[in-house]
Amino acid sequence: MKKLFYGAKVSVITALIMCAVMGAYTFFYNQTAQTRVKQGSDSAKVILVQEKLKELGLYDGKCDGVYDIDTADAVRRFQEYNGIYADGVCGNETLQKLGLSIYTYSEFELDVLAKLIEAEVGKGDLQTKTAFGAVVMNRVKSGAFPDTVLQVIYANGAFDSVTNNSIKKAKPSEQSYRAAEDALMGYDPTDGAVYVFKGSADGKNITLQCGNVYFAK
Repeated sequence: MKKLFYGAKVSVITALIMCAVMGAYTFFYNQTAQTRVKQGSDSAKVILVQEKLKELGLYDGKCDGVYDIDTADAVRRFQEYNGIYADGVCGNETLQKLGLSIYTYSEFELDVLAKLIEAEVGKGDLQTKTAFGAVVMNRVKSGAFPDTVLQVIYANGAFDSVTNNSIKKAKPSEQSYRAAEDALMGYDPTDGAVYVFKGSADGKNITLQCGNVYFAK
């Protein structure tokens, strides 16, 4: 009886270990899968890939965000030239070789940026929200502002929603999360803007206007 009990106990423990291993495998596999740009990917990611390939003279199509046969062929040529397995899909290695640091941000940074976007321009469309996120990223790149996403967001007096604490109550929509992700991966419809003005921006170097929201350098 003891042997049967012991055997059953070992079987249960083994099963639990196998479940844990499979769960971990599934988690890391899914995380890896998210770092691939291929057919069906968000258009902003595809546009970045197409623009890089065009700069390198490997792609002469439209940078329209559609991962079509021409895009995949250009990716394959780039992969062959760089000694990467040529499957026409942009995985981590291909993205790094292209100089696209698309997945270097943390989930916490994504969450905070999405909250900022929701608090500041929650009623705006996707372009307005992405442009707002791009301003944060452009400040990170600029030597005139702090060097990280969180430092830029929480810099003294930088954003009204931080000053009045409304960012804490913000509940980002799916669209705000998408805008934050696109901005974090480098998509910038503002052409380098580092300032946002609501209502009026007279005398400023405006690079994009979305309704009554102005983006300027």
